[in-house]
Amino acid sequence: MLDVIQLVLLSIIFGGMVTFQILFAPLVFIKIKIDVARPFIRAFFPFYYLYFALFSLLYSVVSLLTGDNLQAMIGGGSLVGFLISRQVLMPMANTASDNDQKSKFDVLHRTTVFINTLQLIAFFAALFYI
Repeated sequence: MLDVIQLVLLSIIFGGMVTFQILFAPLVFIKIKIDVARPFIRAFFPFYYLYFALFSLLYSVVSLLTGDNLQAMIGGGSLVGFLISRQVLMPMANTASDNDQKSKFDVLHRTTVFINTLQLIAFFAALFYI
């Protein structure tokens, strides 16, 4: 039964992340005026990171309970990435944006995108491993 829960959690994480990157984020900036889209995305990201951090934690715990240490490490590593992005990088990026520090914002934004991409690749690989 735990292996089914593990697969469901992994599917929720992977499917949610793909939906966000391919559908949600682009549509926000295509369909909503920029002066509304930017504050909306800024308000959305703390929830995004927290949601996926919690699911990564659950995934890691269930993976440990099934004895699947590799999957637990994927979940745990991703949990750390979500928390760093939410608690450290995102506030720094917001401050840089507010202070018109475009190059600093770009580096911080690219860093969060890089972390998110690594997490997505790890969860994709995890699907094949299960």
